Amino acid sequence: MSDLPSFSLPSIFDNPKGWGPSSAHPPSTSFKDVPYVLYSKSDKVSRAANWISPPDARDTRDNRNRNRRDFNQQTYGSNSASAFVYQAAEDEETFSLVDKRGMAAKKMAVRGMGRGGFSGRGRGRGAGMQRLGRGGARGAMQGGFRRRFRWRDDPTQHHRMTSVKPEESWELVQGIEFSRMADLSFSAREARVAGMYGSVGVYDHAFDRVTTRLEKPLRASGAVRYNATAREDPVLAQQTDVKVFATDSVLATLMAATVSTSAWDVVVNRVGSSLYLDKREGGPIDFPSVNENAAEPPADSGEKDASINLAPMLAMEARDINSNYIRQITGKSRVEYEANPFGGSGETPDDSAYKYRILDFSAREQKAESDSDSEAEEPIIGEKCLVALRTEVSGLLATGTGAHKQMFIRALTQHDVSAQGAGGALDWRQKLDSQRGAVIATEMKNNASKLARWAFQAVLAGADQLRIGFVARVSPRDRTRHAILGFQTYNPSDFVAQLGLNEFNAWGIAKALIDLCLGLEEGKYVIMRDPNKPLILLYKVPSATFEEDEQEDEPEAE
Repeated sequence: MSDLPSFSLPSIFDNPKGWGPSSAHPPSTSFKDVPYVLYSKSDKVSRAANWISPPDARDTRDNRNRNRRDFNQQTYGSNSASAFVYQAAEDEETFSLVDKRGMAAKKMAVRGMGRGGFSGRGRGRGAGMQRLGRGGARGAMQGGFRRRFRWRDDPTQHHRMTSVKPEESWELVQGIEFSRMADLSFSAREARVAGMYGSVGVYDHAFDRVTTRLEKPLRASGAVRYNATAREDPVLAQQTDVKVFATDSVLATLMAATVSTSAWDVVVNRVGSSLYLDKREGGPIDFPSVNENAAEPPADSGEKDASINLAPMLAMEARDINSNYIRQITGKSRVEYEANPFGGSGETPDDSAYKYRILDFSAREQKAESDSDSEAEEPIIGEKCLVALRTEVSGLLATGTGAHKQMFIRALTQHDVSAQGAGGALDWRQKLDSQRGAVIATEMKNNASKLARWAFQAVLAGADQLRIGFVARVSPRDRTRHAILGFQTYNPSDFVAQLGLNEFNAWGIAKALIDLCLGLEEGKYVIMRDPNKPLILLYKVPSATFEEDEQEDEPEAE
């Protein structure tokens, strides 16, 4: 018995007052300065040791489920910084596999189900056999569908050009993603109407009978269309109690920023306490885009720069069509207002009147539920912000009472349904009368940005009706002759909702950008849309930027 090993029990010190060693019996100093792992309350303690199923057990029938269950459990002490973490002595970033070639996807032959297989032809050996690559039979069928209907898998493959190239002297102030503007909401109020200037025509009801079978040719107009900036407007300069000055085309572009896909830019001039939102002379705002939101938009450039179906050529054609269309359908009679503030003697003015409105963009406190029925205005938060706006009234609609309703008129164009950039549109001459809903739905998809700008311009002008005409080429290869095929009327606010937009969100975007620009230092800035990312960029530019281009254009205009 003396040869057997002896075992002596260790001395155990009880602590009746709590956990751990007591003060009467301090712990041994043998474990002093030994690192240990801290723990937190979120750690999950499952077991200290697993003696039931060792890792080398031969019976692995139940180990799969057990390992999967144990894998989801958090390791004890994993939430704390461990002193036992392995630190690589050498840099392993340069390590790479010798063979970087991936395994190629194996091709397989799939026998079609049913008679004739997928192709629906033949019964013999090999009938219905189809060589499939990646994606299997379903991928092959989808690929044929997409090739047939010109569906593009990646809509971002089309590289769009910038409206203006940033220079090295430009300083990036801020970038705003579209996702940050999705939850904005605001409602501007009309403070007053500063006046009506120019002259406008009354709508001719003879165009109500225009159809694809009774089309009318579009006549060219020799009128001069003025499109001055906010800083050049003499009527806006008379508004001394206003901080912000803009035009309807510029403000509508900002309100429809999240719908746009092509590049655009707005020039911001911060002069003293005033803010001017202007367009750039010859910029994208002056030319309405064509099929901008289509899956395959018109090309910006090509092998033949003089092609009539390039995006710049189509935009110039659409601008002339809109001017001629407005003048032709509002030629019944004219209503004169105050003298046109633009132009000179000997020029034929355009057929649109200018309506100047003062909008209140001041932030106000929300009313309590108990005061929701009171007519008192909410108190203003911060400084009062008034925006002087020049809007456009394209025509007047006579009513039975002798009064006139204000109209905002624009025209959609169709060049060639078989050309690149047509967007899969239906032929208007064949489908406009019989399938008007399908035609309008296609145009809302391909021209969502342009239609949103027109809708917001009509809202800014306070128009009673938005009238959109359909004008197509007489021949797809001739950009000089066009025909009026029909029209469609909308209420401006209802049309905004039909486009899937929120009018309050559009006001919120304009309010946020105006507040951002009011906080800038004095100088010149440019707000531009990134053509290939859902992003708005704000640059600070030298004061002489874009002035050289305007001086070069002046001798040509004379």
